[in-house]
Amino acid sequence: MTFPMTRHTLIHRLSQGGNSEDWQSFLRDYWGAVCRFARNTGHLSVDDAEDVASEVFEAILRAHLLQRWSDSRTAKLRTLICSVVRNVLANRTRTDSGRDRIIKDHSGQLDRYQSVGHMDSENGREHIDAFGVAWAESLVKAAADDLLQEYNMSDRGDYFRILYGKLCEDLSAAEIARALQIPVTSVDNYYRHARNRLGKRLEHLVRSHVDRYCYSEDVREEFATEWNNLKMILQQIGGLESTIRKVYTVNEWA
Repeated sequence: MTFPMTRHTLIHRLSQGGNSEDWQSFLRDYWGAVCRFARNTGHLSVDDAEDVASEVFEAILRAHLLQRWSDSRTAKLRTLICSVVRNVLANRTRTDSGRDRIIKDHSGQLDRYQSVGHMDSENGREHIDAFGVAWAESLVKAAADDLLQEYNMSDRGDYFRILYGKLCEDLSAAEIARALQIPVTSVDNYYRHARNRLGKRLEHLVRSHVDRYCYSEDVREEFATEWNNLKMILQQIGGLESTIRKVYTVNEWA
C-alpha cells in the first residue's frame, strides 16, 4: 500500500502513541497481510506465522518505528512493515535471537529499512511484491466476510452459499440448484448479485483504507492508484474468483 503522506489520522495518532482503538485498527489493516507473508516467505505453520506477526507489531511499537517513519517518510509504509517481517524471520533462525535482540536490532535499523537501494534490489522487490499479494488476499478475505455478514443479516444467506459453492467447491449451477431447491436461473442471478456486491465491498475497503492513511486532499488520487494496483495484483494471481478460492481453502486470516 502506498502512502505518500498521511494527514492527522491513524498514522499521526499512532506516531504520537495512539490509543487502543487506533492500534486495533492498525492491526486489523495489516495482521492478515503480515501473517500470510510470514507464512509464505518463511514456510511456517499457522501458529508460527502468528508468532512472527506478534513480534513484528511488538517491534513496531517498542522501537517507535511509526513515529520515526512519520518524521521522514523516505519509503512506503508497506516497505517498512515488509522489512520488519523479513528481519524477524531472519532473527528466528539465530540461536541467540530473542525479543530483546529483535527490538534492539529494529531500533537501530530504520535508515536501512528506508534505504531505496536496500529494497530496490531484485530480492527486495520480490518481497515487496509478495507482501502486496498478501495484502490483496487479506483484503479480499475481509470483503468476502463482510459480504457474508451482510447477506446473513438480510436473510439472503443463499446468495453467499452460491458464491462459495461455485468458487470454492466447483459445484455447477445445476448441483447448487438441487441442493438449495431453487431454479437454476435463480442460482445464476444470485451469483451475479453476490459477485457484484463483493466488488463493491472490496472497493469500499480500499477507499476506507486510503481514508485512514492519506491527507484528505490526496485521497481521490491515492484511491485511484491503489484501486488500480489492487486490480493489477488480482489479475496477476488469477483474478478475484481464484483469490476467493485461495483465501477460503488455504489461508486463515481476514
